[in-house]
Amino acid sequence: MCCAVTVTAFAATPDEAPAKDMQAIIKQAMLDNYYTDTKPTELEIRIVGGNENGSVYFEHTDDLNYPSVAYETQLGNYTYSYTAADELLVYNNGKIYTMKNAYESGIINDEDVADIDEWNDSFYQEAPAYDIKAAIEKAMLETYYLDVKPSHIEIYIVGSTSDDGVYFKYNDGLPRADVMIEAILGKFGYRTAESEKTLLYKDGKIYSIPSAYNSGVIDDDILTELVDFNIGVMRRYYTVELPPAPPADAKSSSTSDTATKDTPSNSQNNSGAVQTGQNSVAVILLVAMLAGCAVIFAKRRNHFE
Repeated sequence: MCCAVTVTAFAATPDEAPAKDMQAIIKQAMLDNYYTDTKPTELEIRIVGGNENGSVYFEHTDDLNYPSVAYETQLGNYTYSYTAADELLVYNNGKIYTMKNAYESGIINDEDVADIDEWNDSFYQEAPAYDIKAAIEKAMLETYYLDVKPSHIEIYIVGSTSDDGVYFKYNDGLPRADVMIEAILGKFGYRTAESEKTLLYKDGKIYSIPSAYNSGVIDDDILTELVDFNIGVMRRYYTVELPPAPPADAKSSSTSDTATKDTPSNSQNNSGAVQTGQNSVAVILLVAMLAGCAVIFAKRRNHFE
């Protein structure tokens, strides 16, 4: 299959000829110049589009056998994938072009390729690689530094969390204070050296870990993930002081068991009166007996007198 074939007999454009006439023109150009050795006995031309400079995009079907091999060619930022049986060709001013030759010769440009991509699935564009380090450096220079800005920053990615936050360390060549940073973040503690601190890049902004937590950018679930990053986030463990244990020989018993002979019990008899100990009853009886004896003795003494 040739790449670009000159057809001198035809110079019509889509604006100069009806569609059927243009199909016939392209068909004749294909038979005269596109096929090199074996020519098809059957050939169908399908016009599928065109551009403002008179180029006509078309596909063709013939009765020849083609290998089922897929080809790819680069057209600017787009990749065109095709086989010999379904190749998209270009007719312009009497010439037949493959897409590659049409692009390289200026018959079609990047805008044309982008237009074709809108309706032809054989064209695709790969998204440019996202340079996360460059994005972080840009955000640092624009928002992190207030006065003195470094000329360059080395970014070292530590990892990312489930909310797409990117954590990184950096070296900007500027002096840093030799101090420790400590903070309580909910159920977690945070402790790191100023020179070793890790920052967060999220949604185009830079945060320290404490400021990200206090502003609600990250929560306890994210801090749980950060514990495994070994960047200064740690779980806080609380010590609960319990009351002293009772002596080993102490005996616990019910109130009724602890009631002694001299100590009223909490239990009551059927009449509702509180029972007393036996010693208390004996003392009362003794006092009553002594009082009775004293009365008898006094009466007998008066009698004898």
